[in-house]
Amino acid sequence: MLLICKSLSFVVTLPLIMAKLLRLGKKRTFFFVLRSTFRNFAVMKKVVPLFLALCMLVGCVVDEPGKDNGDTDLVGVGDHLPSFSVEVVDGVARYTFSSDALTGPTVIVFFNTSCSDCQRELPILNDYYLQHRSEPGFQMVAIAREETEESIRAFWGAHELSIPFSPQSDRSVYKLFATVTIPRVYFCSHAGLITWIGIEKFTLPGS
Repeated sequence: MLLICKSLSFVVTLPLIMAKLLRLGKKRTFFFVLRSTFRNFAVMKKVVPLFLALCMLVGCVVDEPGKDNGDTDLVGVGDHLPSFSVEVVDGVARYTFSSDALTGPTVIVFFNTSCSDCQRELPILNDYYLQHRSEPGFQMVAIAREETEESIRAFWGAHELSIPFSPQSDRSVYKLFATVTIPRVYFCSHAGLITWIGIEKFTLPGS
């Protein structure tokens, strides 16, 4: 982590240093710094991908700055679903999903396509959806944690996903269930009772 911080600081300050050296007429020092920069280039090539991967991991776990991440789960197995309704996109169709009017066994997924864990689990969840969508009353909806329809459609198209999804401009629905960490999956009975919860990395029931 220290190496990443030092490298990023180096990238930000280097252009300012080089410009100042040229203004002062210190060409010899300028070329010395330039030569040293190229020597460090191999290190930078390793650090930047590591930094980007770290950012993706943090995006899956971290909530808002200053939040107490101790209270991760706000509902558990055996609890009733919180009351909410969302607009759902299902191909070209749109409809309203309400937790107070379930038609049968229901699976609710919380995700963001920039999250690496979500990217791994969403195709698996899609397979589950395809296997069960024809069952009477079965419902499955993927509710975004702060992501636009355009962004979700791009990911769905690239990975050939079919799960009905709900874009969200904020985390208001997500925060009825938890304070931190995605993906999250909630299996619910027709009566709205939560029967199983999967967080981050999981094996779906019956798999």
